Amino acid sequence: MNGRYNLFLPSVNCSCGKTLPVTISDLVESGYWPATVNFETLYLVDLFTTYEDLKITAPGMSRQAFVSMLECRTKLFGRSGKICGDTMQRAFLEWAYAKFEVDKLFQVQHFQCPACTPSMLAVAVDGNRKLYRFKSQPGFFLANDAEVSSFVDYIHGTTGHNPGKGRCGAGQWTAARESANKSASKLDEEGVEVAVCRHGVLLKGLNMFRGEIFAYPLYLQKQLASQTVQFFCSDAVCKYWPYLQKVVDHCPELEDLLNMRPFLSIMHAKAHSWMCELKWGGRNQEGAGTTIGEEVEQVNSFLSRAAICSKYMSKAVRTDMLTIQASGWNKRKAENLDRTLAKRYIKTVQRIAEATKDLQKLTAELSLQQDTVQQWVSDVQQWTSGATIQNDLQRTIEELYLGIKQRKFQLYRQSGGNKQRHRLRRKIAVEKKALEVAINDHNATVGEDEKLPPPNELLAVDNYSWPWECHGDMERKKNVFDKVMLLARLKEEEFIVVREVKQHMEYMRSVAGLIEEFTFQLTGDTNGKCSTEGLMEKGREGLLCVLKRRLCEVETQLATARTTYRSILGLQTLPLDDFSEEEDSENTSSTDEELEE
Repeated sequence: MNGRYNLFLPSVNCSCGKTLPVTISDLVESGYWPATVNFETLYLVDLFTTYEDLKITAPGMSRQAFVSMLECRTKLFGRSGKICGDTMQRAFLEWAYAKFEVDKLFQVQHFQCPACTPSMLAVAVDGNRKLYRFKSQPGFFLANDAEVSSFVDYIHGTTGHNPGKGRCGAGQWTAARESANKSASKLDEEGVEVAVCRHGVLLKGLNMFRGEIFAYPLYLQKQLASQTVQFFCSDAVCKYWPYLQKVVDHCPELEDLLNMRPFLSIMHAKAHSWMCELKWGGRNQEGAGTTIGEEVEQVNSFLSRAAICSKYMSKAVRTDMLTIQASGWNKRKAENLDRTLAKRYIKTVQRIAEATKDLQKLTAELSLQQDTVQQWVSDVQQWTSGATIQNDLQRTIEELYLGIKQRKFQLYRQSGGNKQRHRLRRKIAVEKKALEVAINDHNATVGEDEKLPPPNELLAVDNYSWPWECHGDMERKKNVFDKVMLLARLKEEEFIVVREVKQHMEYMRSVAGLIEEFTFQLTGDTNGKCSTEGLMEKGREGLLCVLKRRLCEVETQLATARTTYRSILGLQTLPLDDFSEEEDSENTSSTDEELEE
């Protein structure tokens, strides 16, 4: 980290006159990584680990800025010389690949959530339009572009598709398209579509070349179908699911995808119509717990910062760098998973008590009995399946309301520059004026009870209750319905978290078991029949060393997670016998015996 040094390679001179040159194994053992074949340039491995940590902690930091910092450090200590950024990046990516191969020996799954294995509750899919790349700039995580393109062409060729925007009620969604042409602008990749679990762990991604069309999440859903996912979360699932059903009619091999259940993201549902939220909204889906379906937005807050640099990278470097940053993000998530689940459980128990009091308070104010509450819930569910009658003015007001809400939502999440945000703000201003005129026309023709508030007050409310949709006491029934659904989801979440805790513990135990089995095979393989038969004795000893170190790390994480889960779940008087049948004997065993499991 102190910049460039101009040094000579050491050599060993024997008394017999023979000179022993430095080999690549000598350099690697000493903590150096060669950038050239003849070792003209060497990098400290510590420099690469620091650069990797910085790219994960500060994704927007460029390679040029890092190299400039190293050159300043060189001058600070009285030395001179330039540092080639291209050479450093190439050597760093080679080191990262070697590190990835070593992690495979350690049974490290970079894009797998320990708490969602083998049963995953929900997967959320969304696009990030900020991660584009310019054409002029000459994985494992991102899917192969040719494979994705072939799948998209197959879907479009098999099914007839509608090239227009998807509509939800009176509102239009840019991300709800069945088809779109490739952009004619100076962009190559227009963004990235990613899939994450409900813990924010990145699972899979692909490059977008035609905007956010339905075929992209369909490809990701197909790739993740083997993980027994229960819910498929999307910000436009109300349009995507009918599309999926139409595709399955023409492509019966995709029928298994319908085993998942549709889930409209909680926050995006606020910009959908009221009836759409009631039917598709995640808060009203039985068995979903408190999954919000917006986990991709959390990941995008990280990936969007990487877009500052990735748009100028070559295709290969951009793919490698995004994969490195995604695996680093997942590593941090996995390391903090026990604390995350513990906090989620505590918060869920607290919210159950609060939601119970709120529901009791509301029913007391309305003087409702339990059977009446259930009848109101049933009335709201039946109401969503009915049709509403709107005139042209009412449809215009609802369309303008939803359009402004959607553009405000996209203002900073999907816009990568000030020019795009400026265009959105101008559209919002024009539509606000049109909404004000439409509201005045509506209020002039209706009674006092059916008048609408001014645009600013109207837009401050999510899912406004339109007087032409809500008749009688439907709004009060909706309030009771929301309270009942929230309490039901919180109670489900309590059991879901306990199940995920169990899966997390079992996953770490299985990883430790695989490492132990591999170590036993390696130590007991005297005939060279193991998969590492190409290794020399020194290499075999080195592999055993790193395997034992990895096993110690996994056992330490397992012991820490066990302590965390016991303290939290024990305080809530929940049994821990669900972890495994071995837990009873572990209560009386020593710490060393626990680590040896």
